[in-house]
Amino acid sequence: PSALAQEAAVGLYNEANQLYRSDQFAQARDKYLQSIAGGLVDARCYYNLGNACFKVDRLGEAILWYERALQLAPRDEEIQYNFNFANAVKKDRDPPPQGNAVWRFLVAVYHYPTPNELSLAFSFLLAAVFALATWRLWRPTPAFAVWLSAILICGIGAVGTGVYLGVRVHQLEDRNWAIVTAAEGTARSGPDEDKTALFVIHEGTKVEIERRQGRWLLVRLPNGFGGWLPGEIVTQI
Repeated sequence: PSALAQEAAVGLYNEANQLYRSDQFAQARDKYLQSIAGGLVDARCYYNLGNACFKVDRLGEAILWYERALQLAPRDEEIQYNFNFANAVKKDRDPPPQGNAVWRFLVAVYHYPTPNELSLAFSFLLAAVFALATWRLWRPTPAFAVWLSAILICGIGAVGTGVYLGVRVHQLEDRNWAIVTAAEGTARSGPDEDKTALFVIHEGTKVEIERRQGRWLLVRLPNGFGGWLPGEIVTQI
């Protein structure tokens, strides 16, 4: 059943591509959504859906799907270009990046490997440690120094990569990001329509969800401002 569902989802994705090439963007958007609801998890599908949303003036949804595509393919230049373009035309401007050029470079280096890549590296190094240990047990050789150096390098690498991976995963789980997908919304001082209006937020703006209370979300903007928004105007990344 799982294989059949995946095959059906891929079929819907292909239909969506044909509709998109025929400039039937609204219908293509619906088909992409159906394929994702059917279980398709693919950066190219998310990217194409973002393009279809942009074509039908759903800017907030477009940025949402570009964000999701970048989570799967963070170094895809085509996705990054369209994501940057969509952010450039949204109404609410993002604050300039903080820190000097050296700090921003170090942050970029820190985030360069994806969690999947770190998982593969950790698995490879751990397998290498076990392989070296087994080889030593079954094939003792006089080159003890070479073997010890190799197993120490792989062991230290596995521990370091595992810690790095754990920190990255914890950071991802600790940050609850969302995109405003409604045309606009009013942030209030409390979780009620009668509370004081603090600011108006527009589609495409990225917020961090700090707390939930009923249908209301306490969100924080990148510039530090916060307020309560109705949950239906934002979609979690």
